[in-house]
Order: sequence, then structure tokens, then C-alpha cells
Amino acid sequence: MRVLFVTNLWPDEERPWHGTFVHTQALSLRQLGIEVDVLPIRGWASKRAYFTAAGRVLRMNARRPADVVHAHYGHSAAVARLQVRAPLVISYCGDDLLGTPDAAGRRMTRHSTVLARAFAQLSRLSAATITKSEEMERRLPRGARARNHVIPNGVDLDAFAPVPRDRARAQLGWAPDEPVVLFVGNPEIPRKNHALAASACELAARSAPGLRLQVAWGISPDEMSIWMSAADVLLTASISEGSQNVVKEAMACELPVVATPAGDVTERLAGVPGCHVAPADPQALAAAVLAALAHGRSPEARTAVSSVSLERIAERVAEVYRKVV
Repeated sequence: MRVLFVTNLWPDEERPWHGTFVHTQALSLRQLGIEVDVLPIRGWASKRAYFTAAGRVLRMNARRPADVVHAHYGHSAAVARLQVRAPLVISYCGDDLLGTPDAAGRRMTRHSTVLARAFAQLSRLSAATITKSEEMERRLPRGARARNHVIPNGVDLDAFAPVPRDRARAQLGWAPDEPVVLFVGNPEIPRKNHALAASACELAARSAPGLRLQVAWGISPDEMSIWMSAADVLLTASISEGSQNVVKEAMACELPVVATPAGDVTERLAGVPGCHVAPADPQALAAAVLAALAHGRSPEARTAVSSVSLERIAERVAEVYRKVV
């Protein structure tokens, strides 16, 4: 089987972290024997990249097409639909269906809401869709939901594995005894809600002297498991998400997770010792952080996340391809 990925989420030298989950999905599908070609769209650099990609997709109609065209993210789906000879699978990734919060983090911007509604309608023109959570599925038109598959992003259990805490801290130059809460992502993105995470940690520090919030942003994916192994808790305070890769990666590193109920995090952390889903409230999150600190490492978290390993997710995506072909 030959599959073409059309995606504006793809890592390169300038942004090695951008779309790593799409890259690892391509690699895991290739390991199943599926031929995966990639048309990356550098939309973040220039909107003209979409017009260039559209021209390439249109030219595909005149020659042998792929067996399946798999678009990742709403903008990419609009480009990929210009190819008409092969079935289209659309993977929605988060705010392309849910919208993007404004600078205050209180409501979705009008522009993103309009785009999300338009992208949802593209599902009517696809052979199948993939959403990262059931919440996202509910944003699709009713007639398209029967063709949707809820499949979260997979986690690389080889790349994300626990490293002894002392060794990881020595490698990063962190003090061996200070409590460290890790926040992964760009703190300037309103959806990530860094301000709430900071407030929660300020409250928690009253009971855990020396506790600090460490932001991990712009870190090479190859180094992230060291950061997670060195930290004591992962804290995510997101307003909305699809399926947070960072949560699954932390679980694979046996790092306790405290999160607000965004995306599929409630399902992912249910019953996992040391992990907590708490309301978007500083005091509730602070209490959960202190509980996670007291618990320490969670080997059960790695066991729980094995169900969404790269290999298992690749099999589920490949089954979608077989159905549409």
C-alpha cells in the first residue's frame, strides 16, 4: 500500500519539535510495510506554501495516485482534497476542530471558530476521518461521525523511557533535592494556560519549600525524556487539547501527571497511581501537585500508556486505510 501524507505539521531543522507525532506515525507505518510519502507544507513560514502544495496535489491527478491520501490538520485537508483519484483520510489534531482561545484564554477567537466549522465540513468529502478524542468527534457533522475513528497519537516507548532521576538531574545541572514541576510547551500560547500553572505552583510552594516550575520549550525531542526523568511532576493546565502527547510521554517516563480535563486526559489518567485530573483552579491543581510529589514515580503509568504505543496506533491507522481502500 502506498500512502501520501499531506501535512503542515512536520519537523525540520528550524523547528525540530514541530509535528513530531506525525513524523513518528509515518515511521511506524513504514515498519508495517506501508510505503509512506510525505508532502510537508511549511505554512508557519509562509501562506504561499499552501498554494505551492495545492499545485503539486493537482498535478497528482494526472499520474498514478497513492492508494490513500492522509491529511493531517484542517488546512492540509483542504489542500489534499484537490486530489480526487484516491480516498482521503483526514486526521484532525486539536484546535482545527476545537478552535483557538484568545489572548485572555476565556473564549475561542472568531477566526478560529469559523475555520473549525469549515474544516469540520471537509469531513463530508473524506472517505474516513480520525479524531484524537471523543470530544473532537462530536464537532463533526452527524452524518460524518459514522466514518470517524477515535485514535490518539502514539507514544514511542523506546524514546520515552525512565532514566534514574539523579543521573538526569546531573546531566541538566539541576540541584538534586529541589522539587521541580515541569511545564512543557510554549508559555506564550494562551491555550496552554501557563499563568494558571504558575499560580498553582506558587500555592504548592507554601507546603513544599523550594518548589519551582520549570518550562521546557524549544527542547529537542531527543532530550525530552531526560527532562521528564529529572522532574518530579508534569503539570498541564490546558484550556483545550486533542490528545496531549506530552502527557503520554511523561507517563512512559513514569513521571506523575497533574492535568486539567482537556482532550482525552481524563481517560488516559483514570486509575493511574500518582496521576490526577483536577479542575482549572489554582488551589485544586496545587493540592494535586502536592499529592503527586508525595507519591513519587509511577511505574503503573508506563504500563497504562502501553496501550497507545506507536506500534498499536500504527495498526489501528493501517486498518482505517484497509477499510477505505
